[in-house]
Amino acid sequence: MLVNHYALMVVAIVIPVLAALIETMGGVGIAERHHSHHDTYVVETSFSRALVIAMFFMGIVGIVLSWLCTMGVFIASPLVVITFFVAFLVVMFAMWICMRRYRVATYEEYMDITPFVGGNIHVVYRDIERMEWFGPRSGTGYRNLRVYVDGRSVGMLWGILDLEQILMRVDRYDVLGRGSTS
Repeated sequence: MLVNHYALMVVAIVIPVLAALIETMGGVGIAERHHSHHDTYVVETSFSRALVIAMFFMGIVGIVLSWLCTMGVFIASPLVVITFFVAFLVVMFAMWICMRRYRVATYEEYMDITPFVGGNIHVVYRDIERMEWFGPRSGTGYRNLRVYVDGRSVGMLWGILDLEQILMRVDRYDVLGRGSTS
């Protein structure tokens, strides 16, 4: 039983360290990049780094509480305590990886959306039938924006990106939902 407990303590250290290494080595630096033929928008680095810091914090708290349970300070199973924190870290790491993957690249006539999970979505601006605001406002002040082509939702522009800049590039305000506000 103690072997599992200590193995999970190691996992509680490895997950945040792995996230920090990926963040450091694979960081894009800025959330918005303008190139000669396209612009790319990704989740802001400060938000991504905040999630990595939260992973470190939760890993340390899990290790300390589990150790205190081992020492008899708390009457709880150290294995149950560390398992809870490792499960949280695994879920948060998966969410963080998906968020790092999300990007929108806008070109002259179309945009490519790389969703959290799945393949790229290619959207030609002139084919957009409507765009509707969806969900609660994010930290940027925007709600998410669903994009419809051929009567179905083909992609989501998440409010965590600079939607104002993306909408200026798309330049299809005629299809933007009027009944809802950003």
